[in-house]
Amino acid sequence: MKKFVFSLQKLLDIREAKETEVKHELMKVLSVQNKERMLQEDLKNKITKYESEYSGKLRKGICSPEEAMLIMRYADTARNAIVEAQRRIDDMQPVVDEVRARLVIASREKKIVEKLKERKFEEYMYEFNRTTAKENDDMNQKLYHRKLM
Repeated sequence: MKKFVFSLQKLLDIREAKETEVKHELMKVLSVQNKERMLQEDLKNKITKYESEYSGKLRKGICSPEEAMLIMRYADTARNAIVEAQRRIDDMQPVVDEVRARLVIASREKKIVEKLKERKFEEYMYEFNRTTAKENDDMNQKLYHRKLM
């Protein structure tokens, strides 16, 4: 019997490629979003660090007014940057949702063709096993008839 050939293999390959492409697009968008989140965390950590250093120096009485103003300006600027980063993250969310929806659709389309391929392969295996069993029966009958003669 001939080898299994799925007639819609090209379609399956195209759908797999499309799914992979959408996955990569989603990874890019999420990567940008994660960079913004990392920037926020970094800024929050720096604000905490500088403010704790400032309060420690203030308790010891060794903090200059210029240094205090510099730390306050940095904290304000960093907080504004954190808010701006959150705004960018929020602005990206509709894009992320849209790409995720496209990924769900692409995955669903691919799974449809994969299921069809599985069914066709099961049919092929059923026919193959049936043909093999028939050939074995025929050979056994011939052997049996030869022994009788």
